[in-house]
Amino acid sequence: MTILPLFARNIKRLLLSPLLLTVSFSPTMGAAAEPTFGFDSVLTLEDMSSLIHSKFPLGTSRLALRQTFVEEGHATLRIKPDAPDIEKYIFDINLCNYYVWRWNISADYDESGRLLQAYVNGNSVFEDGTPKKILSKVPQPGTKASIYRVQRPRPEAYKGEKSLSFMLFDGDSDQRSNDDQALIGAGPSRADPTNMGKLVMYSNIDPWRSIFDFDPVDHIVSYSGSCERADKIYDAQRQGQKP
Repeated sequence: MTILPLFARNIKRLLLSPLLLTVSFSPTMGAAAEPTFGFDSVLTLEDMSSLIHSKFPLGTSRLALRQTFVEEGHATLRIKPDAPDIEKYIFDINLCNYYVWRWNISADYDESGRLLQAYVNGNSVFEDGTPKKILSKVPQPGTKASIYRVQRPRPEAYKGEKSLSFMLFDGDSDQRSNDDQALIGAGPSRADPTNMGKLVMYSNIDPWRSIFDFDPVDHIVSYSGSCERADKIYDAQRQGQKP
């Protein structure tokens, strides 16, 4: 007969324990740490655009993008020459020596370091951001424009696309000045050697923001998946068979 009241008193004493109250109302109790970003976790161009659109709305600080793409993702940071408010984060993945996939994430900032526009491989992400620059194809007076066929070597892709070709418009025929250049080229839509998706056309793209950009990365990362399936597919294609 005395057990139930004694049990109730012990429960009341336990519930009022400072230790229990501290644990119960700790703001970090059960909170999961946000996972760090990795470029190999993003498969398609659309996925990357969606990620940027949702995670970095216009007005986001430059430091936030650097934290994600450079500190966490280990991209190489490049600031555009003569334009300190424009920078890019480039990351190369060797897709089983068939293709070197480049992520070229570039961003325009205002004087306070707030995001005005972001680009994925030269295409703008935000419709209401700073408009993409459309280069006039009419030469300035006293200058002569040229169109070049350019090869971007990718020797690491010795099994496949070891050189990427594109057409470069140069407004003054001087390749040392790049503020009057635009390119036309094409590339895959998926960073997967077993299924590289559809062919994406790039038109009127700033070469510095593109997949054809000649700036080197600090290091080229190997594909994190298995290359065995990719080898079987390409071997079967060479032999004219289904994989």
